[in-house]
Amino acid sequence: MTATVSLLSCKKDKKPEKTFHNYFDKSQLKYISQLGKTPQIEDRHDSIDTLRVDKFGLHHIYSFPPKGKFIEIFNDTNDVQFPYAKKNGIKPINNLHDAYRLRQPMVKIATCEAYYLDSLTHSMPYLVPKAAKLLEDIGCAFADTIKARGGSAYRIVVTSCTRSQFTVDKLTKVNYNASPRSCHMNGTTFDLSWMHYEPYNNDYLLNREDLTNVLAEILYDFRQKKRCTVLFERGQCCFHITVI
Repeated sequence: MTATVSLLSCKKDKKPEKTFHNYFDKSQLKYISQLGKTPQIEDRHDSIDTLRVDKFGLHHIYSFPPKGKFIEIFNDTNDVQFPYAKKNGIKPINNLHDAYRLRQPMVKIATCEAYYLDSLTHSMPYLVPKAAKLLEDIGCAFADTIKARGGSAYRIVVTSCTRSQFTVDKLTKVNYNASPRSCHMNGTTFDLSWMHYEPYNNDYLLNREDLTNVLAEILYDFRQKKRCTVLFERGQCCFHITVI
């Protein structure tokens, strides 16, 4: 922080101290020099566009996902996730009326800066507090990472939350991935789309594969820290996540 003060407070008749090299990579320094200006602390990567643009007009950012196929890496099946759901969650409910009679508190979630809540056709926007906090932390980490790498503001998209026994019974008849012992019934589990993301600026769109790779980075880190279990669902185009 000392370097920041010295640059911003230097007198006009003095040349800025050449400490800015510590804040930029080579591509960013090259980009700034092309603009014909002296690099400043304020020009760091979170406020300049050093992104690649493909033939579709989509911007690309750097990502460092875990090596390998997601379906093999994020392979926490229901047998792995269910014990955590049972331990940290609620007793499965049969209908919405039962939800209002729960002894354990539930948190109602809604679209916010950390995530975008999709239209829930088979679930209710409620999670146990621990799962709600996990969702918020994942969303904030995702948004911060995108911004830190020069991208525009994006949010993850939540596609499913808590389900009733009635809804699960219906889904098992049409969706082979749905389990009759679904963790979604315990309020500990939510799904994040890897197909759709919510941009704040439709004129500055990022490549979807890059966004998914960044999300995989975040989820892998949270999983390594023993905060959640994760299952990559190809057919449902989502990451199925249960809080630990």
